[in-house]
Amino acid sequence: MEYRDIPGIKIPMSQVIQGATTLFGEESVEHWEDLLDDVMNSGINAFDTGLVYADQNGNCDERLGRWINARNIRDQVIVIGKGCHPGPPNWEESRVLPECVELDIEKTLDRMGTDRLDLWLFHRDDEEIPIDELADAVDKQISAGLINSWGVSNWSINRLESALGSAKKNSWVLPVVFSPHLSLVSQEQPPWKAVTSIAGDAANDDREWLKDKQFQVLAWSTLAGGYLTSSIDIETMQAPSSHLLAEMARCYHSEKNWSRRERAIELAIKKDCTLEQIAVSWVLHADFPTYALCASRNKTEASHNVASAEIYLSASERIWLESGEIIE
Repeated sequence: MEYRDIPGIKIPMSQVIQGATTLFGEESVEHWEDLLDDVMNSGINAFDTGLVYADQNGNCDERLGRWINARNIRDQVIVIGKGCHPGPPNWEESRVLPECVELDIEKTLDRMGTDRLDLWLFHRDDEEIPIDELADAVDKQISAGLINSWGVSNWSINRLESALGSAKKNSWVLPVVFSPHLSLVSQEQPPWKAVTSIAGDAANDDREWLKDKQFQVLAWSTLAGGYLTSSIDIETMQAPSSHLLAEMARCYHSEKNWSRRERAIELAIKKDCTLEQIAVSWVLHADFPTYALCASRNKTEASHNVASAEIYLSASERIWLESGEIIE
């Protein structure tokens, strides 16, 4: 697994990033401190969180920060925070506002018990808000030493381009990462409102832009909410038996996507690895620099995700996985 330099971040970042869903909500694990130990011991040094990630028992920011402080490893890990997402009491009201940048970063730092975030992302976008106002607000947080670098999640490529232009024009710190959905399968329906996916034919132009700029991508839902895992089969997809499975089917299940999944299983058998590893490898070996957010649930999953980076996929194998076309 590679460790790559990102402007502003003091240590190189692992290609695999630990996702946040194991720390809160329906998918949380019981002994999460032990899990985080195992994840770090596997070689993963980057951990994703977000201000909005919380359940009735607390929030992800606080749990992650508590573990980091208890282990005294703040300088050994990369913390990725996110803010400006809608929240209670009005989940429909946009919070992509200059004043929310400072508020959300301050709240995250307080929850985590730390003095800075290595990387902070706008979790959502509101195209009615001028880019200059948002870029200026986040630049002030960098100047204050509260965050080291920034990026955007679920923005369009056009808005990202505008943010780059605005920061350059005003001699502000440039955004350095883009975090959309990217996986071998495309989204049939978005899992949440106002999210961005660069998977599938509809996003060809976006991927070409990222390839041309070699812009760094933090890909979420690499395993498509569990669709690209060995825990499901065709019978359960036809008759979802739980809320999470029903959501997975709604967002990702289609004849084309299931065919991609079956080809990935076939290739995994040939390469003596797992379906999950083929899916993660496909993301990690894109035409632009990528990182895979994988919510490993145990030591084995973490080690398998790390090993995915070493599984080579040829150009013809990638094409076959995506389309079924055989290229000699």
